[in-house]
Amino acid sequence: MENKIIYINFFDAIDPIKVSKFIQFTSDAIQKHNPTELYFFISSNGGDVDSGFVLYNYLISLQGKIAVTMHNTGTIDSIANVIFASGQNRYAAPNAAFLFHGVSMNFGGPQTRTAIKEALSRLEGMENRIAQTMSTHSKLTQKELTNLFLQGEGKDVNFALNKEIIQEIRVPSLPLGAIHIAIPIG
Repeated sequence: MENKIIYINFFDAIDPIKVSKFIQFTSDAIQKHNPTELYFFISSNGGDVDSGFVLYNYLISLQGKIAVTMHNTGTIDSIANVIFASGQNRYAAPNAAFLFHGVSMNFGGPQTRTAIKEALSRLEGMENRIAQTMSTHSKLTQKELTNLFLQGEGKDVNFALNKEIIQEIRVPSLPLGAIHIAIPIG
């Protein structure tokens, strides 16, 4: 079977509606083009953790049937790191960056002691899930990730390469005549 690669742009935040659109768009592209590989040019400032894990699990579910490649063409922040980690092949443009930071929550008004304890448990659980997932797909340990969450600072592609978040620093390239589609923003 001939290799058929679809190049897909995704430059947006992560929330339930956008993840639903991403999955639908990708599923439609698979049905229409029957690719052997999905090659994502991706940049995202992150967003909703639960939605990010839904997308991560969807992309992981494609493996074995379709290769998934992620190429950081700007910045991968927060939960977008988990989505990025779903790629079997992972690259970054020379001027790309990665940001790891802790999870935050909004409290809409007064809270009971129990609600605060539940929120803290949820925050810790989300950070642990992110750390565990990222440590599975890189040389970062869960302890290093916890420290990165506290630092909240951007990391360059050399850091990403050394920690095997990416396999290669590579200028994005779109072959002539390739199938190239963009997931609509909004």
